[in-house]
Amino acid sequence: MARRTIPILKQLLQSAENPPQNGLLSSLNLTRSVTYMPRPGDGAPRAVTLIPGDGIGPLVTGAVEQVMEAMHAPVYFERYDVHGDMSKVPNEVIESIKKNKVCIKGGLKTPVGGGVSSLNVQLRKELDLYASLVNCFNLPGLPTRHENVDIVVIRENTEGEYAGLEHEVVPGVVESLKVYLILFILMH
Repeated sequence: MARRTIPILKQLLQSAENPPQNGLLSSLNLTRSVTYMPRPGDGAPRAVTLIPGDGIGPLVTGAVEQVMEAMHAPVYFERYDVHGDMSKVPNEVIESIKKNKVCIKGGLKTPVGGGVSSLNVQLRKELDLYASLVNCFNLPGLPTRHENVDIVVIRENTEGEYAGLEHEVVPGVVESLKVYLILFILMH
């Protein structure tokens, strides 16, 4: 939480304890409702693999942890410190993801050039995460430029420019090879 918001929150809490008879706070309903969400399965907490990553990754995954805690979500995190400058993802991280079947991962720094594949691509290949699916749609009541949008974008994640097949032709000039796997389905 930003340091400058703490005094504002303290002031709001003090005002809520001793609300003025007239004014903005007197018209606000300062009660907080709690929504009960039934837990799937037996309700036992589930393990989630957490990789904070690099850059803003720790901030984003930290916010996810705070939200889950505030929601009293039935999860606990198995945290692993993996960083983009490592040569490979440790085996215990891969095993944790396979065991838990859920992973929250911050971005990992990607090496530039040299034919080295990033840890992001290594994870995708190891876990067979071939495609990224993004569902784009309009939200009711939110005005947008285009109406009735409902589309799924499928993006290939492990081949082509992600293959890491590149080399430096002359100093400063890097050539990247695109490799595509084409599957032919023969119908009888």
